[in-house]
Amino acid sequence: MTQVKRKKSSCYCINLRQAAKVISNLYDDALKSVGISVTQYSLLSSLGHMENCNVSDLAKYVGLERTTLVRTLKPLTAKGLVVDVSEPGERDRRLRLTNQGKTVIRKAKELWSESQREIERRIGKEDAAKLEEILLRLLEQ
Repeated sequence: MTQVKRKKSSCYCINLRQAAKVISNLYDDALKSVGISVTQYSLLSSLGHMENCNVSDLAKYVGLERTTLVRTLKPLTAKGLVVDVSEPGERDRRLRLTNQGKTVIRKAKELWSESQREIERRIGKEDAAKLEEILLRLLEQ
């Protein structure tokens, strides 16, 4: 099979999406050994910071649509990493990490840190810091 090179583009959107895919794949590959994706890591980590939070608040915190969040949480619940602690009749589900979920997060944090260092290795610490600054500035608008 012929190897096709990625087309160079002057479009910020295309370049950002392609770079995001490369970076997501890097993190996903690193986190495979603990059985989660980078998106799931983000949710578990956020849930760890917001113990016993409701689905709506978690969705706002991580910047996902509620339906997307619920869909992403299903496999985490099935694996026993997240549990619903809602009271009977409560409209918005309340969630928390299980002990198993906390263990996975502890293991995943080091893998995540290794991925962070790999990004810095690939583009340099200075450019990684600039990239973070630019991305955060874009998110503030």
